[in-house]
Amino acid sequence: MRRIPFLCLIIFGLSCKKSVQVNPNRYYVEDFRKPGMTDYEVFKAAYDSIPDNSELQFANRSYTFNHTPVIYKKIDFYGPAVITRENQIAYSLKDDADQNSTFLILNSTKGIINTERIIVCLNQKNEGATSINVVNKISGDTLYLEQPMGATFGGEINYPAGSNLFKNINLFWVVSPTSFPEVGCRFINLTFDGNRENNKGSYSWNLNTAILAINNGYTYYKDCKFLNSPNESIAGHNADIENCTFLNLNGSAFHTSLDKQIATEDQIHSYVLNNSFENTNQISNLITGHSEGAITHSNSGGYYTATGNTFKNVGESVLGILYPSVSVHDWGTSNITFTGNTIDGANRMVYGIALIPGTIHDVKIEKNAISNLTGIDWSTQLSYWPGIILKNKSGE
Repeated sequence: MRRIPFLCLIIFGLSCKKSVQVNPNRYYVEDFRKPGMTDYEVFKAAYDSIPDNSELQFANRSYTFNHTPVIYKKIDFYGPAVITRENQIAYSLKDDADQNSTFLILNSTKGIINTERIIVCLNQKNEGATSINVVNKISGDTLYLEQPMGATFGGEINYPAGSNLFKNINLFWVVSPTSFPEVGCRFINLTFDGNRENNKGSYSWNLNTAILAINNGYTYYKDCKFLNSPNESIAGHNADIENCTFLNLNGSAFHTSLDKQIATEDQIHSYVLNNSFENTNQISNLITGHSEGAITHSNSGGYYTATGNTFKNVGESVLGILYPSVSVHDWGTSNITFTGNTIDGANRMVYGIALIPGTIHDVKIEKNAISNLTGIDWSTQLSYWPGIILKNKSGE
């Protein structure tokens, strides 16, 4: 089986899961610290030294990451510890560049490493940002890139001297170097501080996610805190998120996404259980391009069970847009059970339902206690989509 269950739910008759076995091979991050090392270097030394299927224990202290740890092994990470993103450095282009540029000349490359993920931003909005690129080589003040720059999300293709460049720092990037096998991790009792007050260069959804785990392996989060995220917090599928806190986020708490070319439909279901969401998706979706809900959806979005959660003062919506399959990469926003949750304060329950041809199936948003929510008439959308049920308690 893909996952070993970890919790038995009796609410609303949902299915049972049991806890995975605790790994006896435990290592300690601070055992790898040497004088002069940064927190990222200490973590990297620890991670590189331990075998697959190990546990890695952080000390009860704060760690500041100035680069993205890329995780190719199955590791269980334990706190208590606070992991925070460094204060953002605004690099600038020294010479003009365009969509075909494969190298960039900067005012400085201090603090940038090989394999760094970077993004060029013409303004703070998502439409002014490029996709993420990767540094292949550094020579003086020149970055050589993995691929041409390409256009911004808004279609701009020229990057004049003085344009800003930022490092994309995910606090964890859980992927495979070549494909998407069963790579997955566990995060227990850790605090992830996005340091949003000092990371304001761009509000693009593409920049500075807390944890990116788009893979076939499942990723487990228990008793964690996600604070002050400048954009999204957790992105991926196959996530078990239990008893976590999401507080003061510019973007979404959980963004569901996975290309259907990578996995089968029965491999990607997530569980969102007994978590607290407060002050989420606080920056307008018109600016970020991806913060329309506390839980949002893109390629094959949905595919989760969410129950026992509390949502307070969320931004535009509790859940992002529901839309059908629109490409060979996408099953559409389907297979959602959102029931037994408490919502107090939101613009609306669901951002919208896309009225375009395609399939949405098994979306059940019912038996939730809702207050202080703007009333939305869903009759048109519901008559068009027989696969969606929207029923909630009074105050909806």
